[in-house]
Amino acid sequence: MFPDFCRGIVLASGLDNSRPCPELQELLLRQAEEVRDNPDVDLQNHPRLLVWKEAYRRFGSNPNKYTPSILFLAKQVKAGKPVRSISPAVDAFNVVSLKYLIPCGGDDLDAVGDDVTLGLAASDETFAPLFNPDAVENPDPGEVVYVNRRTKRVLCRRWNWRNADFSKIAPETRNIAVNVDGMMPSISRPEIERAAQELRQMLLRYCGGTASVHCLDAQHPILEI
Repeated sequence: MFPDFCRGIVLASGLDNSRPCPELQELLLRQAEEVRDNPDVDLQNHPRLLVWKEAYRRFGSNPNKYTPSILFLAKQVKAGKPVRSISPAVDAFNVVSLKYLIPCGGDDLDAVGDDVTLGLAASDETFAPLFNPDAVENPDPGEVVYVNRRTKRVLCRRWNWRNADFSKIAPETRNIAVNVDGMMPSISRPEIERAAQELRQMLLRYCGGTASVHCLDAQHPILEI
């Protein structure tokens, strides 16, 4: 359905995500201010925001009701609302998301299991949203979900709309996978790779550990970790 989709993946292990990082918080604040003050970031017409609204409609989801994550983030910033610091790893991918105006989201690798797929839901999968683990729901048939096919537990509904609670990145999280999503041609393949590399460098600088960058696309749809 989406042959122009490209996903950068940053794998990081041995992180210290437990301590607040004022330098990273300042980076996040400055990046949000740049988006807020940039007249070219038009919520109605910017191609990197429009492309996700279009993608949602293609798999039958109303983007005005279920807002793509990058559009939600940009709306918050444009409205003058602060982007809350969560943890160094999450702050880092929010910086990248705002800088490139693309969706970024991460999961705790120790929680997700051994077989994760981005694909279409059958509706027998289960999802418990972030900070509400008891509210279990089923995705709509044909909805794009990020899911463990073996356990049928959904990590993220509507591609990048809402994350699950069970795989959230917490202060004690040590090993993560972060998705850096690009829909070409609104963003080029080299830019997606550059965004992922910048995220890798931030994770190494502020969280330690080790990190690597990989890319998935229509020609290379599988990554073995």
